[in-house]
Amino acid sequence: MRRKKPKELDRIIQRIDAIEEKRPSHKGVLEFLKGIMTEQYKVKQKIKVEPVDINEEMAKLKMREGFPLVDKKELKLDIDSATALYKKLCAVVRKRSKKIDSDIRRINRAIGAKKISLEELFKKVVAEDEKYLDNIARDLKLNKELLIFLAKNSITPVLEAYAKELKDYVNQKQWWRSYCPICGSKPIIGELREKEGKRFLLCSSCGFKWRFKRIVCPFCGNQDPKKHRYFYIEKETRGYRVDVCDKCKKYIKTIDTRQLGEEIVLFVEDLGTLHLDILAQKEGYKREVPNILNV
Repeated sequence: MRRKKPKELDRIIQRIDAIEEKRPSHKGVLEFLKGIMTEQYKVKQKIKVEPVDINEEMAKLKMREGFPLVDKKELKLDIDSATALYKKLCAVVRKRSKKIDSDIRRINRAIGAKKISLEELFKKVVAEDEKYLDNIARDLKLNKELLIFLAKNSITPVLEAYAKELKDYVNQKQWWRSYCPICGSKPIIGELREKEGKRFLLCSSCGFKWRFKRIVCPFCGNQDPKKHRYFYIEKETRGYRVDVCDKCKKYIKTIDTRQLGEEIVLFVEDLGTLHLDILAQKEGYKREVPNILNV
């Protein structure tokens, strides 16, 4: 009798528990991630995705010319679902510390006083409008990183729903660019898989995975093999490594599934390897996309 595959959230929780067992020092942040992802998955079934005006011919043209399938600024977001999730996330995040609880209260007072529109905030975060975010954080004396974290994670399930709807329009053999073919966002982590060690990048916004060249920096495009290297911790499996670029001084963590021999969840692996971020940053390399530590 064939066993049923665990549901997606169950699979994620199982992976978090497995990493916690291996790295007890990461338990706090992984339990935090578990709370965030649990709330996100509760709303996934309720999300309403508006149809995207695209067809096969248009998709092929965009793939060929290097344009993402959607312009994030024009996406119609499910504001009701995002707002409901925002409130749930506030309850999860405020437990991290008294300082964060105080910062969330300040943000919510600004929302209650209509100094911030959640709908506008969601749209600005999707559009990566740094000027808007800088201005409201400065003018209202808010924790900018926390504001972005709450808004971004509130809309993540909506963007993931769009990626699910559009994934079949992506030509993985044609798209070799350093930004997501669905929404144009930057990658958060990489993966090597299959016998040939094909490299895939994970989108930091919609969670889509796309194929990318092995010896190319996904941030500056550097192809000089002399300016590329990677490192790993000898005491650990070589399945976890950090790829660094000595031209732009940025790094991206990479998970080699061939070495691990177990099912992984890339977003979880990112939080389960925070020690590698610390090592890379001590060596003077920068992370392009912030992680949960920035909250």
